[in-house]
Amino acid sequence: MDIATMVAINNLNMMTMMQAMQQRQNVITILSNGKEKRIMEGSMLDQYMGKSCTVSLFNEVGAIKGTLMEADSQWIKVDAGKKGIQLINRNMVRNITFDNK
Repeated sequence: MDIATMVAINNLNMMTMMQAMQQRQNVITILSNGKEKRIMEGSMLDQYMGKSCTVSLFNEVGAIKGTLMEADSQWIKVDAGKKGIQLINRNMVRNITFDNK
């Protein structure tokens, strides 16, 4: 497969994904500088604010333990106690486990 065909397939896949997200009320706006701005109707994490959690990352063996403070479309803020406030890029999160308390 040549490069032009791969680029065309990639662009088609990206457009299909963007259309599907817009239909689900998750709107993505592409700005003139090429960055994405996501406007989302709430987050699944909103119901867990203030609860103890463990955030596992793709690039680390360990995990971040603490209290979930805030989350937006790009970052998750966790109070890790003695280690301080941790800002975690959502693209690096493998999973989040919440304590059953």
